[in-house]
Amino acid sequence: MRWAALLLIVLVACPSDDDDTPTPSADDDDSAASDDDDSSAAPDDDDSAAPDDDDDDDDDDTTPPEPPELTTPEQIHGLELYTTYCVGCHGELLEGYGADFAPSLSSPQLLASATDAFLDAAITHGRPGTVMSAWSADYGGPMTPPEIDDVVAYLRAWQTAESVDVHDQVVTGDAEAGDALFSVYCASCHGDAGEGGIGPHLANPWFLHTASDGYIRYAIEQGRDGTMMISWSSTFEDAQVDDLTALLRSWSTPVEDTKVPPFEPDLTQPVIHEGGPSADFADALIEGLYVPVADVAAAYDAGQVMVLLDARPGSDYLVGHITGAVSVPFYRVVDAAPHLPDDVWLVAYCGCPHELSGDVAAQLSALGFPLTAVLDEGWYPWSGDGHPTTTGPGQY
Repeated sequence: MRWAALLLIVLVACPSDDDDTPTPSADDDDSAASDDDDSSAAPDDDDSAAPDDDDDDDDDDTTPPEPPELTTPEQIHGLELYTTYCVGCHGELLEGYGADFAPSLSSPQLLASATDAFLDAAITHGRPGTVMSAWSADYGGPMTPPEIDDVVAYLRAWQTAESVDVHDQVVTGDAEAGDALFSVYCASCHGDAGEGGIGPHLANPWFLHTASDGYIRYAIEQGRDGTMMISWSSTFEDAQVDDLTALLRSWSTPVEDTKVPPFEPDLTQPVIHEGGPSADFADALIEGLYVPVADVAAAYDAGQVMVLLDARPGSDYLVGHITGAVSVPFYRVVDAAPHLPDDVWLVAYCGCPHELSGDVAAQLSALGFPLTAVLDEGWYPWSGDGHPTTTGPGQY
């Protein structure tokens, strides 16, 4: 596949099997608020098959939505951009999960409650610290602000439910009480402090900076149809939804908003440890493609020759990359190919951890490069384990 994750914009909570919980509602003792037993398969973000009053809707959860008729030049151009940058992770029908935890973008509740400004900001700034990149050229990404507007116009074309105006709501709740609920019902998906897991990073500064109280509250109450994010309206009392909203709001921190000069990857010296012994990952490959971080790190530390390719958008490379790696975003492989050697192992990595890097490896293999691999665990385990990393536009 040749496309990247678009935006991690959807609020999710996952059902819990833990019965050790404060009872949220006198009328409902179903903590999962769902008739399905597949809650353990929650893939991410907005994924919750929210129970509906209509029995017919149960079948609709598995029926892909029909693509909308595009009626404006902005929507048509937005589709072109979405196909280039987003479809690999979010799917042709916006169904999500082409890459690990890339959310569905077609949920009626999401599109009804998310403003254009919210969607625009999510694409522009991404979700720092997650696999959702900043896509704006102002931050090292490939898209101009007008192009991002067109992607938003395309997403908006999928909206089928009437917009809800919830954004003037100011929610007052008890964050401490919300924390008790969150630890039981939400932490298994979103992490103990909202740091994310199989559900999204709810404590993310840019998410909380752009999500209104009403948006958060609406997402908890209504869930996300067609996903694993259930509606909690029949489980939680109104005051408890307020408490959860207050908890999320208490995690807000200042955002970092520093624009960068135009970023053009430097491919003049892609080889690491040039002149040293050649790395050989043939025997370390898993499924003929994936090489573990431990094997690459061992060869790296031994001064062996290799090329490390950062497959993410330039915005992620600037924030942090493997020391010596070159920026080869998945959408610029053909441009980069003439600068790469064909007799050295080329190891691509991303944060997904396989979608973008796998795309780069597949493109290079198709172009005739025989020694291609994917860093199996990806960027986050490499950096988290303390292997060499660098920030900024330089390789080193």
